[in-house]
Amino acid sequence: MEFIVDQLTSGGIMTNYECTVRCAHCRHNASPNRTKGFISEELVSKIIRKLEALGCRSVHIEGGEPFIYPDELIRTVKQIGQSQIFLEHIVTNCSWYKNQKETKNLLKALKQYGLRRLLVKVSPFQNENIPLRKVTNVAQIADSLGINVMIWDNEVYPEVASFHPAKTHSLNKYIKKFGPDYMKKVASCFNVTFAGRTFEAYENYLTKYSLNDLLLQNKGCLHSFPTQNHFHVDMFGNFVFSHTNGVSIELEDVGQPIDPKKYPFLSILIHGGVNSLYKLATTKYGFSAKPEYLSKCHLCYDLRKFLVVRQGIDSPDLQPKEFYFEN
Repeated sequence: MEFIVDQLTSGGIMTNYECTVRCAHCRHNASPNRTKGFISEELVSKIIRKLEALGCRSVHIEGGEPFIYPDELIRTVKQIGQSQIFLEHIVTNCSWYKNQKETKNLLKALKQYGLRRLLVKVSPFQNENIPLRKVTNVAQIADSLGINVMIWDNEVYPEVASFHPAKTHSLNKYIKKFGPDYMKKVASCFNVTFAGRTFEAYENYLTKYSLNDLLLQNKGCLHSFPTQNHFHVDMFGNFVFSHTNGVSIELEDVGQPIDPKKYPFLSILIHGGVNSLYKLATTKYGFSAKPEYLSKCHLCYDLRKFLVVRQGIDSPDLQPKEFYFEN
C-alpha cells in the first residue's frame, strides 16, 4: 500500500526546541540544552508555501519555548499573517515573564501582526519549574489587550492554584496532597499524547503491559500517522508526525509517495508495525527489550532510541536526531 501525505488541515510550526526549563513530561524532549536558535525566515516561507499548496487552513506556533526569541517570533507571526493560513495560537509556558511593561509591549506587537490567542500550559510538571504567578501575569496582560487566553489544562488548574503562586512545587507535593492516584487523573485530563519524556514521567503511575501482549496485538501503524491534523514542521525542515515524535519526513517530500529506500524505518512501521521493527532490531542489532511497557508506542520509542543512540543510525525518518539523546 502506497503512503502519501497529500492533504493537511491544521498543524504546528515548531520554531525551536530550546526551552527555558526541562519539564519531566515533555513529549518533544525540549530543554535548555537543545540546539540554540530559531527557525529561519526562509524556512518559514517554504513551510507556508508547502502547507498552502496542500490545503492547510491553520497553524499554531510552539517550541521549545518560542518566546525565548521575541524578535524572531514577531517576524514569524508577521509572515503567517501575510499568508492564506490562519494563526490559531502560540503555545507558551510563560517562564519568560519578567515584568508587565516588556510583556505588554511584546504581546501588543504580536497582536498587531495577527496573534489572537495564547495557549498557556499549566500542569504539575510545569509547576515544578515555573511559578504559577508568571502564568497568571501573562494571562492577565494578554486578556487586557484583547488576546484570548486558553489554559491547558483547566481541569488541573485548581490543584496548581492551591499552592503558593510565587513558588515552584515538586510532583511529590501534588501526590502527597491529592493522593497516590493523582497522576492517573493528570494523564486523563490532558488526553496525553505519549512520546519522548512523557513515557518516563508516567511509567511508575500507569498500567504497563507485557512485551508479548503488545507484539501480539500490533498489526501495523498506518493509523498512527495522521495525514491531516496536528502535524508539526520543525526548525530543521522535518515534517514530524503528531503521534510519533522522532519519526519524520523531509518537508520537500510532503505530497509525494514515501520512498521506502529513503525512509526504511517509517516504511516498516507503516506496513509491519512495531512488531516488524522489533524483529529487525533484535535479529540485526541485538536489541534487548524491557519486560513491560505502557503501550506499543512506548516500545517503539525504546526501539528507535536504541537504533539511533546505541547503533548510531542516522536516517532521515528518525529525525531530529538529538530528540533521542539525553538533553
